Amino acid sequence: MASNDFQENQTARIEAFSDGVFSILITLLTFELKVPNLKEAYTSQDLLFALLVRWPVYVAFLLSFATIFVIWVNHHRMFSVIRRSDPRFMYYNGLLLLLTALIPFTNNILALYIQTSATELAAGLTMLVYGSIVGVLWLMWNHATTDYQLLKRPAANVRIRMVKSGYIIGMVAYGVAALLATVIPLVSLLIGGFMVVYLSKLKYHSQQVV
Repeated sequence: MASNDFQENQTARIEAFSDGVFSILITLLTFELKVPNLKEAYTSQDLLFALLVRWPVYVAFLLSFATIFVIWVNHHRMFSVIRRSDPRFMYYNGLLLLLTALIPFTNNILALYIQTSATELAAGLTMLVYGSIVGVLWLMWNHATTDYQLLKRPAANVRIRMVKSGYIIGMVAYGVAALLATVIPLVSLLIGGFMVVYLSKLKYHSQQVV
């Protein structure tokens, strides 16, 4: 087997494994979407009220789902311009999956405590995890693009600096959101939602959007 074939196959296995983890994590999020358990005598209004009361669960689910999805999108876009891997990159990828695996946990905390006096900690912890994930994406991208060592050829059209800047903005934004959570938790969560939109627009190649 040629060296390039081996390298491409190695990258494909990392992608496939990562995709499987992302899929499992999104599935785990749905476990919190439980049907209200009403008493025997109930009406449609009772059911509607019971569903509406669980709005914190829906907010946490939507934010967590969107965040995992945009992480997967950026992971896919990154690998679309990467041709091979190395041990450090693989460990960075493992760290990314480890931190992403915490999202169902922070989702449960946010859903349970968003309406309590512990909202600040729930929102702050969530933003810290999100920011850490973006930080690992930056590590992966920085390592892959150093001397173009892991990039496909030609690499001239790869938007190296733009993506790095995007990740840095993401880390700063999530850091600010974590700090704001101690004062205005709602604004912190809104920043988290905005960052999903922002990160979804990162382009890794000047001639290709995937």
